[in-house]
Amino acid sequence: MENWIADVVGKMHIHKISQSELADYYGCSREFMNRVLNGAIVPPKGAKERILTAIDDLIARK
Repeated sequence: MENWIADVVGKMHIHKISQSELADYYGCSREFMNRVLNGAIVPPKGAKERILTAIDDLIARK
């Protein structure tokens, strides 16, 4: 697992953000987000930055 993915998963756990919430904000299915966060697929170009921004935005909203 890449370090940035581990950071995202950790933030999700600490701030009680579900994969569904992150996927909705990001604009994809929960299944796709699950596969990215579990390392089953390589994220598309630009996904890292979008996911990091999405998780920070969701944390700021809580």
